[in-house]
Amino acid sequence: MLIRGVGLRGAVAINAITMIGIGPLVTIPLVLGTLHGPLSLVGWLAGALLALCDGLVWAELGSRYPGSGGTYGYLREIFGRQSLGRCLAFLFVWQTIFYAPLIQASGYIGFANYAGYLVPSIAITPWLLVAVAMAVGVVTLIALYRGITAIARTGIALAIASVATLLCVIVASYAHFAPAQAFALPAHDSFWAGLGAGFGQALIITMYDYIGYSASSSLGDEVVDPPRTLPRSIVISIVLVAALYIAMQVGVLGAIPWQQVVPAADGTLPPLGQHVASAIVEQRFGVGAAIAVTVLVLVTAFASVYGNLLAFSRIPFAAAVDGVFLRPFAHVHVKHRFPDVSLVAIGLLALPACLFPLDQVINALTTGIVLIQSIAQTIALFVMRARGVRAPYRMWLFPLPALIALLGWVYVYVSAGRNAIAYGVVTLAAGCAVYFVRAALRREWPFARSAAL
Repeated sequence: MLIRGVGLRGAVAINAITMIGIGPLVTIPLVLGTLHGPLSLVGWLAGALLALCDGLVWAELGSRYPGSGGTYGYLREIFGRQSLGRCLAFLFVWQTIFYAPLIQASGYIGFANYAGYLVPSIAITPWLLVAVAMAVGVVTLIALYRGITAIARTGIALAIASVATLLCVIVASYAHFAPAQAFALPAHDSFWAGLGAGFGQALIITMYDYIGYSASSSLGDEVVDPPRTLPRSIVISIVLVAALYIAMQVGVLGAIPWQQVVPAADGTLPPLGQHVASAIVEQRFGVGAAIAVTVLVLVTAFASVYGNLLAFSRIPFAAAVDGVFLRPFAHVHVKHRFPDVSLVAIGLLALPACLFPLDQVINALTTGIVLIQSIAQTIALFVMRARGVRAPYRMWLFPLPALIALLGWVYVYVSAGRNAIAYGVVTLAAGCAVYFVRAALRREWPFARSAAL
């Protein structure tokens, strides 16, 4: 039996630290490379809209099925524990095994990149950067190897540090803010032409930064009063983080010429683009302040991977408890009552993923889970509504937010490019093969009926 030790503040904190992390501080140059100058704000606003609409889907489903595992539980309950829902739930856990290590590794790599501001040899020595990234992964795993009540308290402290980091960068960027520079379109760009050229890729990047607003839903069995707490935590965290992201992007545009931070044609970042936050603070307040903010950035990066690994570890656990996934993942620590095997497995799988360059995984991260999570669970909400099932929380203006979420995720998926799409399709196809072989051996759906005849 898990302990309900996460209240509203803890749930908001877990969502916030999972969302913020190192993401926006690393990806601002990437967004500016696709949507130039003030057009980048469209990417952040569109990402916020998609996150909010998708968050309302999570909120309604989470209030009705508030157990641990999030999407796993929604698909299983709505489509049938012993029928299609069993297959979809298995596939979601399968995709999580591929998705979670990559998103963890992106945080570890981002941490190592910013550490290069403090120790320049890290930035110029590839093996050292990988070693630092892996070391952060080990520390994250050790930090989470304890009871949930202590983790919730730590999450609140890390959330405060994460918000403080962004506020420091925002304050520095507005210290000598130049409105004309911030809101001037490049001479060769028109609004619609510029938007058409890079909107899809920019939305992928900003959604990478927003993802995490549903982290509390994966901890449903450890949340106090989940039908009320989960919806509120999701909406509050999205609104809070979106306001911070947009304020920071405007500040960066007015603080430094955006052309100085965008990637080159071969994808490499200029020196200013590697540590945007540190560079802005150094420019305004000196090296000492920049070092202090860089330390806060590292704390923020750690906070994100901490929250992500916490949420991810509960997904295989919930599936294993139900007999849908491998039984060892159902093991709970004898003393502190947390899913120790699931935590360690995902934590260790993330370490070799640190060998991949950051700029090669973001698209795959987005597409790797979209088909079986974002799209499938939005369809599940429509199925639940069609059956007349009433959740304690019902989204505003239904079905408009759900339709925006569904169409938005489809657009993100097709915008990701052939390699990322292939990654999502191939891993999902492999999961289907594994499921059907396993189902045949265990005489589970769809073989259970034929076996009974």
